[in-house]
Amino acid sequence: MIDRVTHTPSGAGPHQLMLGTITVSRLLGAAETGGEFSLVELRGLPGSGPGPHIDAWRESFYVLDGELTFRFERDGAVDVAVARAGDTVTIPTGVGHAFSVTSPGPARYLILGTPSGIDAFFADAGEPIGEPVLPQQPPGFDRERLVAAFAKYGATRYDFPAEAVSPASA
Repeated sequence: MIDRVTHTPSGAGPHQLMLGTITVSRLLGAAETGGEFSLVELRGLPGSGPGPHIDAWRESFYVLDGELTFRFERDGAVDVAVARAGDTVTIPTGVGHAFSVTSPGPARYLILGTPSGIDAFFADAGEPIGEPVLPQQPPGFDRERLVAAFAKYGATRYDFPAEAVSPASA
């Protein structure tokens, strides 16, 4: 248990570039929370986001700007949730999901990962950058580095059972 107050100044980082189209800034990690949770801020270009996967932690999203569209498995079907500024979405551990920025401009959002670890995953999977600035021309990314981080942190690629949208979200 951490029994001291911590303060992370704005812009302190560290920062990574993920998939060439998403910046990730670490706000809080295991060292500050006793391993209870991690908090990261992301900025993503339109169309950016990870493919279907399963994480070893719960991911809770809070959209600050823009729009994210989530696809996730529920009761054997693929469901959809569209989250806009002020909305939250939580994905339990072990649930197959994907999301992407579907706003016409960049999106900015927070991910709270419980327990901690998502910040360390991004540090290992992404390319270090000095500032959380989205590139004008997205560079390529190191796929092997991403695959190695998936293995290290217990995340896996995932195939949705069927690309049919459940009636509840249509």
